[in-house]
Amino acid sequence: MRDHLAATTHPARILILGGGLVAAETASLFCQAGHDVALIARSPLPGATAIGEHAAQRLLDLHRTQLSTHLGRTPRAIRTQPGHLTIDLDDGTRAEGNLAIVAHGTVPAAPAPWTGPDGIAVDDHLRHLHTPGQRLYAAGGVAAHHHHELGTYRIDHWDDATAQGAHAASTLLHDLGLANDPGPYVPTSLFSARIHGHTLTGAGHPGLADAARIASTDPLLIVHERNGLPIAATGLDAAPLVLQWRNRLFTRTSSAQ
Repeated sequence: MRDHLAATTHPARILILGGGLVAAETASLFCQAGHDVALIARSPLPGATAIGEHAAQRLLDLHRTQLSTHLGRTPRAIRTQPGHLTIDLDDGTRAEGNLAIVAHGTVPAAPAPWTGPDGIAVDDHLRHLHTPGQRLYAAGGVAAHHHHELGTYRIDHWDDATAQGAHAASTLLHDLGLANDPGPYVPTSLFSARIHGHTLTGAGHPGLADAARIASTDPLLIVHERNGLPIAATGLDAAPLVLQWRNRLFTRTSSAQ
């Protein structure tokens, strides 16, 4: 992208399709570099399903001071020519720019014979769900988790993939009779993004929550719960508080503290 922008006039007009954390951090980097950025997202509140409405609203407030937004909009056509492109949106408006970046997320890329968009189904110990006696395990973005409390979910960031790999190895050792049962896997890994001079930090999987509460307003800290169980925490410029809450996740007593 740097090479491409080097051949365009400065500042470049950059169109980012998507509104998640990758899109938000990418938009922030280009704004910081002095470019003119537009964020195009299908959701009227980008990121709400991933990090919760409170944190997503705070990020949107930051975006609106730095860039233009087309929210709740879907691209209908993309026309390109050297150094320029036009995106027609479903409300009849157009967005024009020098570069478009698609940040619509990922799909699993599992090896055969599990190829397909659904990934590899695993139980709460990361064993292959459909062949539990064959000692097959999956971890990382290809693993489609089936948990008795959390339901079916998938996570796609580095730290959680590392934690899943370690848990799958511990499960294998247990199944071979060489170690204790590690228990069900639950996502408590950290993630972070630097956006418009602020750091969003999280632990756990906020997208699995059915409720959220603000535990601190300055700095902002949100605790995400499922059936009253704290399963994630997100904060803006609140890394120490998120770290504290990480140790309380998936414990019933913590929601009362």
